[in-house]
Amino acid sequence: DYFRYRTFEFVAEEIVAHKVPGELAEFGVFRGLFSALIMDKLPNRKMYWFDTFEGFSKAEIAKETVLGRCPDGFAQAHALTSVDVALSNVSHPENCVICKGLFPASITAEAAAQTYAFVSIDVDFEESTYEGLKFFYPRLNDGGYIFLHDYHSAFLGGVKIALERYQHDFDVKLKFVPLADRAGTLVILK
Repeated sequence: DYFRYRTFEFVAEEIVAHKVPGELAEFGVFRGLFSALIMDKLPNRKMYWFDTFEGFSKAEIAKETVLGRCPDGFAQAHALTSVDVALSNVSHPENCVICKGLFPASITAEAAAQTYAFVSIDVDFEESTYEGLKFFYPRLNDGGYIFLHDYHSAFLGGVKIALERYQHDFDVKLKFVPLADRAGTLVILK
């Protein structure tokens, strides 16, 4: 995912240059590959990991499948991970704060008390994406960024619906730039 990764490298430089305060978070860690890049570029910050590390919620898979937004084999492929697998892919595991479980129930008091400079939301489905925006956007510091993965995905249409719902429900118009990466990541700016 060259465009997303390279864009993040530039975003990290902006965060450092403008001294944007806050921690890092990834909601939808999977195997920790994007986290590895995030932590390499911003190594002196804590990174909060939100994931079941076991795959998607069965209820959300069922809902998305009925809506035609969960292709065959998709959920099974995303269950092939664990905390140990993800930690093995990062160079600063001591900076990871694991918030394991279904979101938003996995939000700890510590994570809720933080503000964030960068957040990656990559949870593929509508309800989880919506909950992620509800939690992270208000905690994003000025000058911070959220990467919303799969926004322009051909088969994960719930991500775009979640963003529209969030803007409608909270009467806010987010500032964002779409990327031309494989999954159509949306870069949200604050």
